[in-house]
Amino acid sequence: MQSFSLLILRTTAMAIMATIGAIFCVAIWLVFGMNVTQSKAVTPDAESHFQLAPPGTRFEFEVIESYNAKYEGDQPGHKGRDGGLVQYRPHVALKDPVYRNEKKVGTISSIIWDRVSAGLTIEFDPEPNARVSVGDEVWIDLNPAGDPDGDSAAPAR
Repeated sequence: MQSFSLLILRTTAMAIMATIGAIFCVAIWLVFGMNVTQSKAVTPDAESHFQLAPPGTRFEFEVIESYNAKYEGDQPGHKGRDGGLVQYRPHVALKDPVYRNEKKVGTISSIIWDRVSAGLTIEFDPEPNARVSVGDEVWIDLNPAGDPDGDSAAPAR
């Protein structure tokens, strides 16, 4: 009879401890889980601190690679990279012009915005008879006022 009483006592103690543990877990979830949910709801978009670059904002970069052709049927091209995009969001597209001084020397064929390092990697096709060398400083407009042909204004964001 005494062992039966001990068994009931142990079972009751375990049930009480399990209930206390469950209540504790729910309380922790309510305190910390709600804070996480609320902070996510209040936190602005990770990219919201980037302003769209004003039209005419130059992004200067150095040509770091020149190639004859990467793929079969391809044509010569150049690649450049630089950073410093800590406050502006680029609005650049394929076929936008690349300049050296004020002369157009190419057309963008690939562009990558690396937000972690705050930089752009740009590949461009050279204009006919334009000599572009590794080490040349060239630039693009981070937000051209219109398309490369000048037919229309850039869409509003």
